[in-house]
Amino acid sequence: MRDVSSEADRTIEAPLPRNGFDAQRTARTVDSVHPFESAATSSVNSIPHRGDDHGCPVLSWAASGGMALTGHRDGVPLMSPASAYEMIRAVARGIAGVTGDVGAPVVIDPATTVFGRAGWSGNVRDGRRSPGGASRLLRTKDGWCAMTLSRPEDFDAVPAMLGTAARADAWASLMSEARRWPAQALAERAQLLGVPAAAVPPRSRILTSPTSPSTDSRTTSPRQTPAGEPPAHRRVVVPPLAGIEFASRRRFAVPSRPGADSPFGERNTLPWRSSRIAEVDPAATLRDCLVVDLSSLWAGPLCARLLGAAGARVVKVESTHRPDGARAGSPELFGYLHEGHEFRSVDFRSAAGRSELAGLIEAADVVIEASRPRALAQLGLAPQELAHRPGRVWLSLTGYGRDNPMRVAFGDDAAAAGGLVGWCGEEPVFCGDAIADPLTGMSAALAVSTAVRAGGGVLIDLSMCDTSAAFATAAPIDHGPHRVLPQGDGWIVECAFLERDQPVLPPRPPTAS
Repeated sequence: MRDVSSEADRTIEAPLPRNGFDAQRTARTVDSVHPFESAATSSVNSIPHRGDDHGCPVLSWAASGGMALTGHRDGVPLMSPASAYEMIRAVARGIAGVTGDVGAPVVIDPATTVFGRAGWSGNVRDGRRSPGGASRLLRTKDGWCAMTLSRPEDFDAVPAMLGTAARADAWASLMSEARRWPAQALAERAQLLGVPAAAVPPRSRILTSPTSPSTDSRTTSPRQTPAGEPPAHRRVVVPPLAGIEFASRRRFAVPSRPGADSPFGERNTLPWRSSRIAEVDPAATLRDCLVVDLSSLWAGPLCARLLGAAGARVVKVESTHRPDGARAGSPELFGYLHEGHEFRSVDFRSAAGRSELAGLIEAADVVIEASRPRALAQLGLAPQELAHRPGRVWLSLTGYGRDNPMRVAFGDDAAAAGGLVGWCGEEPVFCGDAIADPLTGMSAALAVSTAVRAGGGVLIDLSMCDTSAAFATAAPIDHGPHRVLPQGDGWIVECAFLERDQPVLPPRPPTAS
């Protein structure tokens, strides 16, 4: 098993000319692999981890670091997103299987991949305030609105958003004024001003099943249950919202090996949409293919990282005038996401820079971008207007889909928009740390690998909101009652079915094995 985390200085065999790439690439062949061969039978690229299969979905969630990040700061860590974590694990297994068909199988630890940033930063759960501090869940007239203020212009927009005079504390203004507004109306006003915001889908219902311990999930602690009262048996079910169509519920044919169901549950129901932009290439593979990554922050770079681990050659392209904003954040996360990648700084404003960018894209087998369609069109690089050679895969990452290009999103508000939150009764709290970002990155890697396995030639439209909605609507866990109890300075989860317990572990970053 090869440890890709130790390859920060790996040698690039074919140096890149400064004037771009040779667009005439040689024919490639896929290694001979039986279509049902397990990833375990081939050489594996492993992003180091320890096993997270605890025999119980709730215990796995408790050990992941995600449960420690979900709930109020001084309250009980919440079990309600445990079913979403089971889907995260399924997607990780899907990535290993599909990348193994078209490159080196990539085995990742879903816990450190999704929650590892908080292990580096020391972020902790804080209820309606995101672990990173930039987002809030605001109580509104009819529900809840998730909003992110992370840039100076976001704070400056608050008085116009609320129609009030400017105050020194923008969050205090929002919390006091939000109750006058319906959640959707407040979110729309924020989005019109370029502020990331979304109404939180309401919790659909709580099914009470006191006589069926095999189908309920119990969350109790001395801090939650009044003395003398038996703990309630509760099961959280969050089905798709009536009247709202998420892309995660749209169907389209995905060429797949026989019997391979979608890790998102219902067969061939996925959170992305594909459209044909080129002919297929039967020899398409991730081994030594060229991935040009125009994205920034977390989701796109994570996708590129996973494709690189499968054998792709990744070139990160940044604007000389606007480099990746993640450089100002955690240096450990930035280094992890870009391990082994080449970097190009390009002046998008100059003719020479635009020509260089066009050459990079012309040579690419896979393009990753997270730009508004208008921005690409201004550079003459709108994917629907380019001539694509057979097999190319174009990945477009957005907050709300290519048909909603003006809506902006960051990881915490996008997760809440899709309904991926924890629940304290009827009150939502943030789930994890900007969880929509790594979930979108993992889903994107699965989408690209699946497309390459089918011969490519497609544009993939994947949004953070639809990705979050897919995980939020994971099937409820049917694994008997569980209890959350204080233990020392932390918490422990008891599984009655297995007669086992598991401490609620803090998030931890990826480490070398």
